[in-house]
Amino acid sequence: AAPTAPAAPGGGAPPFAGAEADRVEPVKGYMRAMIKTMQGQAEIPHMGYCDEYRVDGMIRVRDALKAEALARGVRLTYLPIIIKAFSLALAQFPEVNSTLSPDRASVIYRASHNIGVAIDTPAGLVVPNIKGVQRLSLLEISAELARLSDLAKGQRLPPQDLAGGTLTLSNIGAVGGTYASPILMPGEAAICALGSLGRVPRYDSDGALVPVTVLPVSYSGDHRVLAGATLARFSNAVKGYLADPAAMLLH
Repeated sequence: AAPTAPAAPGGGAPPFAGAEADRVEPVKGYMRAMIKTMQGQAEIPHMGYCDEYRVDGMIRVRDALKAEALARGVRLTYLPIIIKAFSLALAQFPEVNSTLSPDRASVIYRASHNIGVAIDTPAGLVVPNIKGVQRLSLLEISAELARLSDLAKGQRLPPQDLAGGTLTLSNIGAVGGTYASPILMPGEAAICALGSLGRVPRYDSDGALVPVTVLPVSYSGDHRVLAGATLARFSNAVKGYLADPAAMLLH
C-alpha cells in the first residue's frame, strides 16, 4: 500500500500522496528579535536610490594604513573607512540622521551618529550599532566592529548595543551581489546596502577607457522626513569622501 501522506500545515488535506513531511522549527534568538523589529516597517513609505562609488582612493588609503593599524593590534578593513565617511556626510546632512517623533508632530535631529552594521550569524541577522562615530578614529571604529562582531556571533550582544541606532549599513557584498532593496530599521531615516567591490572599465575625463574599482550602493529612505534630492546629495558627499579620503582630514 502507498504510504500515508503527512497532514498539511493547519490540518488541511495533504499536498499529494507520498509527500515528505515539512520541518517546523520555533522562532527564537535573533530571528525572533528581527521579526519583532520589522513589524510595522511596511507602513513607512520607502524611497530608493542607487549609485556606484569609485573607491580606488579608499583602497590606497587602507593599503597605506593597514600595517600601522596591525602594529597597534587592529585589523583595518574597508568598512571602518566607509563608516567614517558616512558619519562625515551625516554632519553635512542632519536630515539623514533624523527620526519622526512618536506622535508624528515633529522631527528629531539626533546629535549622535550611532551607525548600525547588519551582521549575518548562524542564528540569524542582527544589527548592533557603533555609538558616537563622529567622535571615533578609524582604529576605534575598527575595534568596535570587532567587538560587536564577536558578541553577535556568540549571541552575547547586550541590549545597549542593539538600541539607539540612527543609520544602518548592510554589507551584502560580503556574500555577493550588487544592488538590493534594504528595509529601514525602526526610528531611522535611511539605510544603505553595500554591494561587492568590482573592477570595471569606465571612461575618464579625457574619454579614455580605464579600469576603476566601484562599490555599488543601494539606499532606502523614509520619505516622510527625507526628500529624494537630500538623499542624493548625502550620497554624493559619501562618494566624494571615498573617492578622495584625504578630504576627511579637513573635518
